[in-house]
Amino acid sequence: MKRKRIWWFFIGFVVLLLLFSLPHSPRRLINVEKGIEAKSVCLIIPLSAEIFAPFLDFPFYFFNLSEPKLQLSSWLIWLLAIWLIFALIRLKGPVFKKIVRLFRGIIVVIVSFLLFVLYLLLFPLPEYRLKSEDPNEILLDLHSHTIYSHDGIATLERSVLWHLNCGFNGWATTEHSWIGAAPIAQGEMLEKNSLDALVIAGEEVNFKGSHLNLLGIKEDIDKGQYKDLADLIRVVHRQKGVVIVPHYWGKRRPPLSLEDLAKAGVDGFEIAGASSRPLRPELRKEIINLCKKKNLVMVGGSNWHGWGSFCNVWTGFKVDNWERLDKRAREKVILDALRRRENSRFRVIALPKKFYSEYHYIFEPFIGTFSYFCSLNNWQRVSWFLWVVMSCFLLRSIKDKRRIAIFLWLVISLILVVKGISLLNTWQLVATVNEILPTVSKGLFLLAAVTMGLAISDVKK
Repeated sequence: MKRKRIWWFFIGFVVLLLLFSLPHSPRRLINVEKGIEAKSVCLIIPLSAEIFAPFLDFPFYFFNLSEPKLQLSSWLIWLLAIWLIFALIRLKGPVFKKIVRLFRGIIVVIVSFLLFVLYLLLFPLPEYRLKSEDPNEILLDLHSHTIYSHDGIATLERSVLWHLNCGFNGWATTEHSWIGAAPIAQGEMLEKNSLDALVIAGEEVNFKGSHLNLLGIKEDIDKGQYKDLADLIRVVHRQKGVVIVPHYWGKRRPPLSLEDLAKAGVDGFEIAGASSRPLRPELRKEIINLCKKKNLVMVGGSNWHGWGSFCNVWTGFKVDNWERLDKRAREKVILDALRRRENSRFRVIALPKKFYSEYHYIFEPFIGTFSYFCSLNNWQRVSWFLWVVMSCFLLRSIKDKRRIAIFLWLVISLILVVKGISLLNTWQLVATVNEILPTVSKGLFLLAAVTMGLAISDVKK
């Protein structure tokens, strides 16, 4: 027994030594237009993310993946491969029983992976806050959604808290195909709670396959009334609004070229933000060059719908005496600068994403994990070490692991059911415009049934 303890202490010491011998590559922010490190800004990591790094900071790595589908697929395949190797070595008994346990293990791995993805998307993790050290710079998010969009899951309250916690001084709600209730309601929330922030009304429209963010408009724009994009843009401009092209990279083959959109009269483009497809460096450079050539404004937008808690793009805006301006003056100074395409007053700040060949992603769990641990500060590395040690000690001290497994599966089932019901209750408020909430609820109920089945199967064993 004494030798075992000495052996475990030795292993722990070696792991700790390796952990602190890793090179340190801190998370840096870039000025997207210039492609260099952003100056006078600081990314603030919450204290909770340092204390509970394996649970609250590790998800940060997954939210900054450059090719999420490829990289997550790589993780799942490697987890299944590890289980298969373990099963071939450790599973004993009759062939039929071994096959049953093998397939059950595969189901457990897949379900556990899905639960982790849900944890990333639905659990309210602590947000990382960006702070500008320039007293004359504020931070904006010019593209966000709430439950008043057909694919949004963020309530109005959650949207306000998320933007404030991420460091934004102002944001635009750009619901799909209409302005919605968010701008007025969120403005009232801010005023009622004496919170110093600005909400700009907007609308995201899909005009014949081309997405447009219409900022600062007073009335909904009915895209069906216009055959020509230029006519729609002129109507927005008559309302003193601004037209920004969001996530141009979202479609493999955009219906209109960058030149066509510029010719139609758009005011600018997003050069960073979230979409279903990643923005590759080549296309980003092309968009930036066009904006410089045509004098179009360059901004960033989170495109946040409520999925996950991390933000990786901010738009810095230079303005004097922001604190002294009232709501109308603040909105006017932002919209005027966008309309006049004053690029010198804007800068897009983002966390950089690394792009590799598809073959690189085959080994994503190993390369990505190494890169993640290199980005940690000393406190986070200590946190990882202590939590791993405590987890190993706890697992070794539990004699009947089957009962613990049953308990965990039951608790997870209950959490999934409660969350599904909560989303359905929220959906009742926006049933006429929101389509995603009932779909997510059904998925949660289905997964709850699967986890309940796994608990029952453990009882039968």
